[in-house]
Amino acid sequence: MKKTVVIAVLLIATASFASARGYGGFVLSYMMPNLDELSTEFTDQGLDPLEDELVTFGGGGWGGTNVMVGGWGFGGARTTDGDSVSVKLNFGGGFFEPGYFINIFRGFGIMPSVGIGGTSVSMELRPRLGDVEFDSLLINPGRTSKVHYNTFTVAPSLTIIIPIEFIALQLKGGYMWSPFSGGWELEDGAEIWNTPDVEPSGIYAQAGILFGGGD
Repeated sequence: MKKTVVIAVLLIATASFASARGYGGFVLSYMMPNLDELSTEFTDQGLDPLEDELVTFGGGGWGGTNVMVGGWGFGGARTTDGDSVSVKLNFGGGFFEPGYFINIFRGFGIMPSVGIGGTSVSMELRPRLGDVEFDSLLINPGRTSKVHYNTFTVAPSLTIIIPIEFIALQLKGGYMWSPFSGGWELEDGAEIWNTPDVEPSGIYAQAGILFGGGD
């Protein structure tokens, strides 16, 4: 999520110096990745099932004349607890996004675009053992595990821009498509066997507040 914020700030700065038109800001996204196989693994171990609906936060921006160049990133998390383990699931990604802005009336317009980037699912797992003393962590630190799943993703979309003075409202809908399967690995780089498939592909919708403007 920290990387998403940094990317968003850089894109906002880029958009602010666009020669003709540029916007940058923050977006709220509703996403529907396919997490069925991962959810089955959860329920088999007594955890609550995962819903295929996530609300994420992020930011992005773009600039140009009619041909636009920009990008955006997002991140979100949810936590589920079982009798013996607690799991924090993170879902995020980032995209380079070229597009073409069609000005309908004084900055109000639409922009078809294609995001090219990747998505990531990570999990932080820890046993539910309660609080511990600090020195016990130095003696036996093996209390948590972190695993990651990364995959290439393409995200075609259509954006509506509604300018209001020096800000604009962004409404966006699209589809994330991951043509290749990724792989699970531990944080130290070791592979994990017999893993469930994750399919980040799915529709998404965004609403955002952008700052900037132009002719």
